[in-house]
Amino acid sequence: MTMSNRGYQERFLTRSRTIDCLRNLEVPGAAHKTLYIAPEPGEIPGWEWLPPNALRSPNGLMLVEGQTGQIAFGAPFGIRIEDGDRVADGPNFGPFVASLAERRVIAFILLRLGAYAVGVANDERLVASKTGTRYVKGRHRAGGQSQRRFERNREVWIASLYERVCKTASDRIAPFERELDGLAIGGDRHVIEGFTKRCGFIERLRRCLPVMDVPVDRPGLKALERAVTQVWGCQTWGLDKHS
Repeated sequence: MTMSNRGYQERFLTRSRTIDCLRNLEVPGAAHKTLYIAPEPGEIPGWEWLPPNALRSPNGLMLVEGQTGQIAFGAPFGIRIEDGDRVADGPNFGPFVASLAERRVIAFILLRLGAYAVGVANDERLVASKTGTRYVKGRHRAGGQSQRRFERNREVWIASLYERVCKTASDRIAPFERELDGLAIGGDRHVIEGFTKRCGFIERLRRCLPVMDVPVDRPGLKALERAVTQVWGCQTWGLDKHS
């Protein structure tokens, strides 16, 4: 997906395409300077065009100035780098690529009222998954006792969904708990918060692991596969010198 505004282009690259892009930038003369930026940097001199969502990249940025323009890479994972190595003349992509290549195990919870997906991915490959649906009726328009009775029933339906998802998460994720490097969550934020309060297992994981937000419309196997790609991928922002 490519988004263009005020001269810059925003693109999402899969992990493999990110690595290919960096290889192209290693051609002599393609990259003049590499700069690693910590999370939440505020305005960066010479990079004032970067949009707010780029500056909010949770693991920081790698900025590359080249012969054709500037490109910022949002780091999917934390990068191990010494402070003295944060600025380099020419390409210095080793720490970024090492972060991408490191083997990680990530748990996934995708949840909206009526549908859920739970999984574990090892190095971008799903090794456990379970999806399902649980009907939860929408709002009731009548008032009085009928309304109150409906709301009580709806709370029971939602509690039943939370219980099922919590058990599924425990069954699928717990065997990998000691290996986990992160927890990716997507869906309806209000529903997720309500679920977490009722599921001690997931609440514990949220306290102990880095948490990543992933976009999802309808939880299911395809949405779970897309979420895995999203977590290991990279958001980029580029500005051409001639724009």
